[in-house]
Amino acid sequence: MTEQEHETGGDIRNIRRFIAFLGILFILISQFLIFSQPVDNVIVFPPYTWLAVFGVLILALSQLIRPTLFLQKMSAWFIFQERMFWVLAAFLMSVLVTVATANLMLFARINYIPVVTIWLFSAWAYVYTFFNVSINLNAFLDWLKKNRNEILAVAAITLLAAAFRFYRLGGIPRILDGDEGLIGLAAQTTTSGLLANPFSLWENFGAMYLQLINTSIGFFGVSSFALRLLPAIGGTLAIPSLYLLTRWIGGKRIALITALIIAFSHSHIHFSRIVSVAYIHGTWLAPLELYLLISGLEKRESWRTALGGVLVAIHFSIYLTAQVIIALVFVFMLLAFLFYRPWFKARLSQAMVFWGGFLIVILPSAFYIYRNTNEFLNRMAQNGTFQSGWLELTMQSTGQSVIEILFGRFVHAFLSLTYYPALDFYGSSSPMMSMISSTMFLAGLLVALWRIRNPAYLLLNGYFWGATFSVGIFAIPPSADSYRMLMALPSALVMAALGLDQVLELLGFGWKTSRNAYILSSSAVLVSLLIFNMWTYYGDFAGKCRFGGNLVGRFASYLGSYARVVDNELPIYLLSDSIYFYGSHASTDYLSERRAITNFPDPIDMLEPISGETIIANPERIPELEAWARLHPGGSLHYRYDCSNTILLAYQVP
Repeated sequence: MTEQEHETGGDIRNIRRFIAFLGILFILISQFLIFSQPVDNVIVFPPYTWLAVFGVLILALSQLIRPTLFLQKMSAWFIFQERMFWVLAAFLMSVLVTVATANLMLFARINYIPVVTIWLFSAWAYVYTFFNVSINLNAFLDWLKKNRNEILAVAAITLLAAAFRFYRLGGIPRILDGDEGLIGLAAQTTTSGLLANPFSLWENFGAMYLQLINTSIGFFGVSSFALRLLPAIGGTLAIPSLYLLTRWIGGKRIALITALIIAFSHSHIHFSRIVSVAYIHGTWLAPLELYLLISGLEKRESWRTALGGVLVAIHFSIYLTAQVIIALVFVFMLLAFLFYRPWFKARLSQAMVFWGGFLIVILPSAFYIYRNTNEFLNRMAQNGTFQSGWLELTMQSTGQSVIEILFGRFVHAFLSLTYYPALDFYGSSSPMMSMISSTMFLAGLLVALWRIRNPAYLLLNGYFWGATFSVGIFAIPPSADSYRMLMALPSALVMAALGLDQVLELLGFGWKTSRNAYILSSSAVLVSLLIFNMWTYYGDFAGKCRFGGNLVGRFASYLGSYARVVDNELPIYLLSDSIYFYGSHASTDYLSERRAITNFPDPIDMLEPISGETIIANPERIPELEAWARLHPGGSLHYRYDCSNTILLAYQVP
């Protein structure tokens, strides 16, 4: 479908609409200014009330305008035309939100719900500007009937994926790692202070995302399930999102295979079940954003690229993966302009619409980043190859050149998909992709490169190599590659599906020539992958107590869980040492709901507890507490086990 122009000009209603919008804008400005000031009970009218009155007068004036020949001619001016009005409305609302957040951050009377509402209206107004698709119920029902089997297939795969991701979500993994605890505590602070601003950042997590986590905690209570709910939803949404992108690139058959592979990918399942790795949201947002971009360009439908640009801007309020996606889009368009010029020139307006949507909706986040540059660059300073000083230290310690080190990092990031075990924030002895899927992926990599003359395959290659390049060149430590490469995993799985299809074609089992053999062979491969991934995650990993980094991190989670169920307000003492102590991991505070725990590193004989107080021993001091309990009988002993290890002993003094 090509662009259709809205009918504009010659209608006095265009001027009335424009003036009415200005009136509403003045009223909104007055309300934000009023609520950005402390309450003063002495004055009759709050400050800026006059601005609200002025807005009401303008709104009333808009309805009193009568058509004249001059106004009818004036209504055809560019500024009053349909598209210009909605673009201007979107821009002004985004500017209003930006100014409002800057002012609301200075005062205590903070409620950002109206701000977010207007921001979303801004995004809607921009997309509506270019939305020229007629919505017909009968046509929609006909479309559903025509594509019923495909829709049901995708829905079934999505439900299967949801089952893998939601099954015992709060209990597998059985403990929270320290970063999950930190995120939980940060989410609970979003009701006031800096993180109440939905466009602020914390460790490159968007405050809006943290606020959604806090909403989940408020609804389900302080628990592992509440903390992990949004990652599980995001991991599930990756299936239909990646299906759309793959269907556009390779067709229905390749898309169906890709959806199945990602549905039971053990690494994708795992990172959908923990909150500490927000890269999981990039596995559904990035494919959707890129689908809207490439489909909008190829179909020359501006509303698609507008929505794509808007989603990337919203993505900035979730996690830092949006930075990689916007850089990828820029490079893709640059290459398209240089090497696919006839194709790209015909779609230049759609490309500009993408950037317009991104720039308008990103304004509040961009202003926050401008005012808080150090916070935005915080993760780069800690984990950046260049900013952290890691590159210079590595050059000095190894004697290698910059090129050798960076090439090695790039190769390591690539091999994290197929070779290195996924240890960080996981603990699996397997890499992110199995041996079979890795073989398919390498074959598909060649297919994608061979077809790069097609702009859609240029985007697919950019998606994979751009993410791999970003992780390998700009981020450290190398051990973190196994979870950061989640950014590249969706594109790698698309390539794996392409590879399987091409291998079967080469073996003589092509879809067109030997359909039954193709179905049987591909089904056998997919069933094999299903069995391997289920065994890898639920068989080899889930019950082996390897999540959390080490026993110290796991103990902190058990400590918090136990402290929470102590049924009195009396002190809790932890027999601590230099390794096991309260305060080492935030998971303790989150799970215990900040229950006070006192470290006691001295011998237990020096402790003089009273009746009802609780003493907890870390794994190294359990025998000490057992011996003391025998000398002071009558209390309750409670053991906690971590697989075959006794990880905690608690004693409530009689």
